[in-house]
Amino acid sequence: MNRSNQKLHPQRLILSLSLVCGILGIVSADSVSSQTTPVIRILRVTNPGGTTFKRRDSWYLQSGDIKQADQKCGVRQGEKFFVSSIVSRDDSQVVSPNRNGERLRDYWEVGFEKPLPCNRQGDTWFIFKTHVQQLQAVTVR
Repeated sequence: MNRSNQKLHPQRLILSLSLVCGILGIVSADSVSSQTTPVIRILRVTNPGGTTFKRRDSWYLQSGDIKQADQKCGVRQGEKFFVSSIVSRDDSQVVSPNRNGERLRDYWEVGFEKPLPCNRQGDTWFIFKTHVQQLQAVTVR
């Protein structure tokens, strides 16, 4: 066999490899689906005295200063809630308008999967970060 007469065809080689890889990707789709495994997010209240979830307009107020019942939701230590989203404002420089020392970066804006039992109007609340713990679980098939 004389190798000097053989020609490499890089375009055919690349096309062939692309077809093989494409077919293998279709055949072994399980490896791709594992990357989209749903994550269950849970928020657990850890503060010994419980905490108060607050609406957007009242995030900076102390719970005793919030007069409207629909603006706050008191919860006890150990309670757990299923969460759909958690937004952290770690880089925020926003401080409370009444200058009581509260900073937006100390809170999470949390969206719950179900309305809270104490208030069925809306599913997004502000929660003081150090009063809760964020837990995650992955479903196993």
